[in-house]
Amino acid sequence: MTQRKVKITLIHHPTVALKIFGFGNTEFDTFIDSGLYLGNVYRRIIPASLTRVAAVLEKELPAADVNIQDLRITGSNREETYKVINWEGYDVEARRVGSPFSMADQAITESDWIGLSSHFTFESGVIMDLIRYAKKLNPRVKVMVGGADVSARPHDYIKGGADLCFIGDFDPAVLGQDPTQPSIVGPYRHPFAKLTKPSLCKLKYLAEYKDSHDGPVPEGVFSPIGFLYFTRGCPRECDFCESRKTRYEHMSLDLALSMLECYQAAGIKTLNLVDDNLLLQAANKDGRKELLKLLAAMREMGFAWEFPNGLEIGRLLKNGAVDEELAEALFFHTIEPKTRRLVGAYRVYLPIETFDHREQYRKLKPIEEQNKILTAVARAGMPEIDFGVVLPPDADHDTFDNIRNGYLRIKEIVKTNGDTKARYAIFHLIPIAEFRQMPTKYSVDEFPEGWNFYFPVYDGSNFTARELFEERLRLIKEVDLKNYESMSKGQYGYS
Repeated sequence: MTQRKVKITLIHHPTVALKIFGFGNTEFDTFIDSGLYLGNVYRRIIPASLTRVAAVLEKELPAADVNIQDLRITGSNREETYKVINWEGYDVEARRVGSPFSMADQAITESDWIGLSSHFTFESGVIMDLIRYAKKLNPRVKVMVGGADVSARPHDYIKGGADLCFIGDFDPAVLGQDPTQPSIVGPYRHPFAKLTKPSLCKLKYLAEYKDSHDGPVPEGVFSPIGFLYFTRGCPRECDFCESRKTRYEHMSLDLALSMLECYQAAGIKTLNLVDDNLLLQAANKDGRKELLKLLAAMREMGFAWEFPNGLEIGRLLKNGAVDEELAEALFFHTIEPKTRRLVGAYRVYLPIETFDHREQYRKLKPIEEQNKILTAVARAGMPEIDFGVVLPPDADHDTFDNIRNGYLRIKEIVKTNGDTKARYAIFHLIPIAEFRQMPTKYSVDEFPEGWNFYFPVYDGSNFTARELFEERLRLIKEVDLKNYESMSKGQYGYS
């Protein structure tokens, strides 16, 4: 008798768009009618982690029938308001972006397992709602969930109805068993070498993945856009980052090239390199050589790329001089004459982090050395650069003044050293990493959507939550008007 295959459906959940209203009779009258989107809305993002999980499942559990259903891409222009929160006198609409849960009814009804990935706390409410929906529709279905937010608070997901919560990488061995009660699995770290060939073939709408994490891409950048990493982990101590003090691994050059060939064969044209700290690879002579060869191969294969997770650019400075060879390999691009296709780098996120107390973060160089590096990046001809600063809970007027002055200096560097567009972002601290236990005014259980970069769910030492939010808006309006105005659309703008 032929044994029935275990049916597993991995679901890419709808995302969250937050839109804030209540700007009447204020200095922010740009948003009186339109409201203000809190950040970029990730509508057409490839579910990269699910393709890796699918590949692992198929290899380790040949008796499994594995599929991916992407609710986000099939309803990328659909927004459904599912709750309204009064936040500091403003009305915040929480909207699901994507197809309704009912689009997954057949998969939920027919599957033995549903798999979900929850990396961002602000999306966790949607994940919990989807788990409850699946369990109500099919009480027999089992639900497994992993991702960064699950690793940080697995008990919340168990309470929300998940059967298995992975606090490390997905461990396929667990599915060979039949859990009789909800369990937390891990920590487990899947061999890095076995993550090089994700199941991109299971993405029915592969050609539709046209978004990066940092807004619309420049002209000449072709889709689909794929996400991958050649290294993982970061030993740095940045207290606002979930990847802090994690074990660093890098993929061998041969395996990295094999992964690129897999992406190329699938039709991927553009890469988002989401390494936690790619430039640690250049910390030694051999690693630097391999990184240069890898970047050269990416050009030869015709890829365009960006660095949305940011780079530790201090690694580009050696003995007081910029490593021009490595900078060019990272940031230079060409345009193919016939197709006008861009090959090479088109955008980078450069985490400035702070203009105050820089000594608290060992990765940061003194301002003058940093600006020397930024000058070299601007001269490399990068089409777009995204700068970012994190507001600490103890931000005061001096903090905002220092950000203003620091950013105006950087704007002058960008303006006088090429033809690069830039965005000058200011982020509120998210209560994650070392700050997860900090007192908040709005509970993560009641308002997980608030755990994002664009407004605080806490009072600061010197400003209330509302004052912090409004001080940030004033400064963005002054320093980066294009970015400020783009908030009405929910897509980052560059000027």
